[in-house]
Amino acid sequence: MSGKATKDDIIKKTILESIKDRNAVFVFPTQICASMWADKTIEFSGTSAVALERFIAWDEFKGSSIRSRQQDKTSVPSIMRDIFAENIIKQNSQNPFLKKIVMPEYAKTASRFSSWIASILPSLSMWKKYLEKNKVTPDDEDQDFLELYNRYKDFLDKNNFFDPAWETPPFDSNGKKYFIFFPEILMDYSEYKELLESTDDIVIVNIPQSELIHKPDAHYYKDTRVELREVVNYLRDKYENEKISWDKMSVAVPDLETYGPYIQRDFDIYEIPYAIKNGKPLSSSGAGRFFRQVLNCSSDYFSFESLKGLLFNKELPWKDEAGNNNLIVFGQGNNCLCSFEYEGKRVDVWEESFEAPLKQRPSVHEKIYYRNLKQKINALVSSKTFAEIRTGYFAFREAFFDFNKETFSEQNDKILSRCISELGSLIDLEEKYKDTGVFDIDAPFEFFCNYLDDKMYVPKNAERGVQILPYKTAACAPFDVHVIVDASQSSISVVYKQLTFLRDDKRAKLGFKEDSNITQKFITLYDMVSEKETLFTCSGETISAYGFTNSYLTEIDHNPGKKYADKSFIKDDSYLEERKSFLFKDGSEFPQRVFESAFNGFESWKKAFAVKEKPLENLDEILDERINRYFKVDGKVKISSTAMSSFFGCPRAFMMNKVLYVREMDDEAELIGVFTEGRHNHKILELYCKALKSNRLVLSYSAETDDIPESHKVLLEKAIEQAEEEAEESYLAGQILKTERPKFRKTILECVKKFSQIFNGFSPFENEVNYVYESPDGDYIIDGHIDCILKSPSGEFILIDFKNTKSAFPKTPYYSDDNIYPNTQLPLYKLIVEKGHKNDSESKIDKISACMFYAIKGNEKKVLYSDVNYLFTNGKEKKRQGEFNEMFEDTQNRCLEMADFYVEHLLDKNFSPELTEVGFEDCRSCDYRPICRRNYTLNGKRD
Repeated sequence: MSGKATKDDIIKKTILESIKDRNAVFVFPTQICASMWADKTIEFSGTSAVALERFIAWDEFKGSSIRSRQQDKTSVPSIMRDIFAENIIKQNSQNPFLKKIVMPEYAKTASRFSSWIASILPSLSMWKKYLEKNKVTPDDEDQDFLELYNRYKDFLDKNNFFDPAWETPPFDSNGKKYFIFFPEILMDYSEYKELLESTDDIVIVNIPQSELIHKPDAHYYKDTRVELREVVNYLRDKYENEKISWDKMSVAVPDLETYGPYIQRDFDIYEIPYAIKNGKPLSSSGAGRFFRQVLNCSSDYFSFESLKGLLFNKELPWKDEAGNNNLIVFGQGNNCLCSFEYEGKRVDVWEESFEAPLKQRPSVHEKIYYRNLKQKINALVSSKTFAEIRTGYFAFREAFFDFNKETFSEQNDKILSRCISELGSLIDLEEKYKDTGVFDIDAPFEFFCNYLDDKMYVPKNAERGVQILPYKTAACAPFDVHVIVDASQSSISVVYKQLTFLRDDKRAKLGFKEDSNITQKFITLYDMVSEKETLFTCSGETISAYGFTNSYLTEIDHNPGKKYADKSFIKDDSYLEERKSFLFKDGSEFPQRVFESAFNGFESWKKAFAVKEKPLENLDEILDERINRYFKVDGKVKISSTAMSSFFGCPRAFMMNKVLYVREMDDEAELIGVFTEGRHNHKILELYCKALKSNRLVLSYSAETDDIPESHKVLLEKAIEQAEEEAEESYLAGQILKTERPKFRKTILECVKKFSQIFNGFSPFENEVNYVYESPDGDYIIDGHIDCILKSPSGEFILIDFKNTKSAFPKTPYYSDDNIYPNTQLPLYKLIVEKGHKNDSESKIDKISACMFYAIKGNEKKVLYSDVNYLFTNGKEKKRQGEFNEMFEDTQNRCLEMADFYVEHLLDKNFSPELTEVGFEDCRSCDYRPICRRNYTLNGKRD
């Protein structure tokens, strides 16, 4: 930390000497510094007012004041460089003249190079001068740069422009006297140095060499959390004990994007007023992102993601938010993921889905809404001029926006207005220079979106408090106290390269062998300009990496065990005192005062704690209503294997999922449903088996040909086609099923061949039927959907449940001491078929001889029960056949016990995880863990 009771301020001295000269103009590195010194000058100069145009930033000086002999020309606006570069890309795409910087084969898709070309234009004059000075023979890349130089020069001359970076001595000051402060910290000063240092009308004020000798202190902490806590307490100390007002202090941050939220949080907690002055691109806000989202919709052919991004942008004043939501819900339910091209034709998945919806048909309003939206977006994006963009925007605004909505904030209104204002500036330039042809560019709307990405916006902050600023913007701003956080080696190192568009070896040939390291100059400037103190801090563990103190600073290590470990700016931190009083029995007292945020937090906690044990109002009534609606038929509980598995997995998760239907919000669309493939394979097998049954055919396999009969193949092919036609899928999923027909045909053919080999001569008896069983006490019924029952030539019935892959087979299907809640599917299916009846008739089967799972992909079987000897083909399994059957019967009995248990607790509305002793591993992977919180200890209770 550096303190300065008195000092000879070089800036003040320079201003005092020339402030009375009305032609004196003071140029500062940034606008923040210029504005603050204008205000500061009134305090120390004795003048009652100063003209703001006499205190300007370097960027303004370059654009409006730098000129030599070009008195009759206008400084080229930076946007005209962008327009010129965009035009160059278009010309090159039509007739390629660039050979290296844009390869000819990529000329037609090189629009992204335009911003890079625009950025190098000011440096081309310096590059050309050093190229000639060092007598370097141009290669293909240099020839491209020369071509750009000549075309840009011609463009400047034809439009009566000049580029300040191309100016040569002598400098014409137009009667002004310019004082340029600390230009050595500016990135592009080298491009203007020769011109500006050649005249007596410009005074360069440099950092004194004597100041560069001193190495300021930097306070080094364990991590960023400690560092920021020290900073906020340091600022509070300066305010409360030294009476330095908040707005006389600043915090400079090298990475404000990352550190900003953490600094804001700590400032809010410690009640420090602040104002963040950090420019962000207009397109970074929701309102400013509108134009980019519109472009995305058009360029992505109205994909689900692009439309969702636009329509769910809550910072826009949508007229019909319900219409937006309905359209997205329809798109999600109908897999409107993306449009596609088929046989040379672009297919709009939304339009096709409107005509063939998966679920309920969309309302006329939704179709009209989509078509109107699409028409307005396409008209806007396809605009040929910037004036057309404005017309298209207002047409869109009239149709879809309501700027009088209360939810549309003033901030978002200002951002959208600023975007349109920037569009107006482009239109003015377009009108003025339309005859030159430079505005003949391929995609004006995309150019405008890119332009907004680079246009910075600094929100006006009414709060008068500590100024939080980017590190490079406030180095010579006149604050009483400067605090620089994260002053690590990497974060505050500033190294400038000249002609950065060249490779290092080419820069070396031009004489640029060393880069300009001005890190020390920035540090010195901060230390030198502070009215009272400068504080540098850094930490070993930063937010995103590890750090160490910058080499131009003197480290003061506050880590435990170090010399300055006990030295702290924290004198009266109520948060730490409160924590110590609760956690340590060392006589620490509760703090005499607490911040308002801490008090409010305590009050909120107290209210929440007071109602913690209060049950949710009407929960019993809600559960009763849901249970009666979804789990009862004619007053009896209806049991399914799926519901039982969910309940015994975790009763509370079952309640959330199956009873209350609590779901994590999901607004994503899928290309094809997770279970679509499995459903489709099941459907093909169902139709094939039914076709065999109706034609009085049996499953048949020939060992000689290793195939099924041709007649069966014909039936299978018809089943595949019929399954496609009957598929209850979205339009897009249906199209995918059709295009994937060869894959499904191969899978199913292999499945049927292997299946027929195992069950050669068996006939399909039942396919995709429901059976029901009523308990002896009559308090519940068990319902099950049976995939397939085969009948052997000798009359045995085989029950089969198809799975798409063997991964769906239950891992531990039998009841044991280690598996007290076994899979209930096949045990219950055998029960309901033997002791129940078909749902639509009283027909039933007296005996099931075998139960098994069969994987469609992979053709593997898992037999759980069999009293016939031809299904257990594995030697070890054959020997254990009797044991397996006994375990299956035990499992069946256990499933009935589980059914009784399930019914009892369902009717009692008891869904505690303790019922089934749910373990930590189950909880850890549960989707409901954040709201259940069973494994957290709250108020001494686990549950």
